Amino acid sequence: MNKSISTRVLIFLPTYNERNNIGKIIDVINDLNFKKEILIVDDNSTDGTLDIINEKCRAFKNITLILRKDRKGRGLAGIVALKYFIKSSFDILVELDADFSHHPKYIPRFLKYFPKYDVIIGSRLIKNGGEERRSMIRYIITLIANLIIRRLFRTKLKDCTSGYRVFKKEILNQFNLDNFFSVHYSITEEILYGCILTKAKIKEVPIIFYERAGGESKLDLKKTLFTFVGILKIFFRGKKILK
Repeated sequence: MNKSISTRVLIFLPTYNERNNIGKIIDVINDLNFKKEILIVDDNSTDGTLDIINEKCRAFKNITLILRKDRKGRGLAGIVALKYFIKSSFDILVELDADFSHHPKYIPRFLKYFPKYDVIIGSRLIKNGGEERRSMIRYIITLIANLIIRRLFRTKLKDCTSGYRVFKKEILNQFNLDNFFSVHYSITEEILYGCILTKAKIKEVPIIFYERAGGESKLDLKKTLFTFVGILKIFFRGKKILK
């Protein structure tokens, strides 16, 4: 791994009621053999997650917590993290879920592809990628969503809905984040479309996606429907998400 890159890596974890996972995933990330900072954006958890995060902040000096008390939403938390990253001194942003569906063990492998590539996607849908413990209906929804996104965004990327990704700052600097609209999970596709519009060099790297290790999923039918509507809105809004 390029040492100059590994010293400026910011790892973003969005959280809401992740008491069963957050402490463990922080420990796993901090055990990875490179220098990193952890940014946690929490949507005002009510289950004790914040107590664990604050305990970890006291134990480790490389953790920053941003507590959001306004509207909840994965997309809104993501925008907060992107703005923080852009204003920071870090060069590389890693984003992954805090529930171990995205295992941190893949991060060192992703970083090996920088600086050759601008964006890395942890992909379930390429050779050697896959899913474990996931229901067939969730798998079918993933396939349908990716088929639609590939057609609309005119991309050959296989896993357009993966939220396990790494970005160079130069790419995100081209976004007009105040024009992003996604409140929930369509933020993944909104950011991806921005990367495609900037002609970023994107690399898919295989991962195994694990159904969450503990706690309850935040993705329900209503949010799934909103995500599909959001994908269409992203396409029709076009370059408004760029500066």
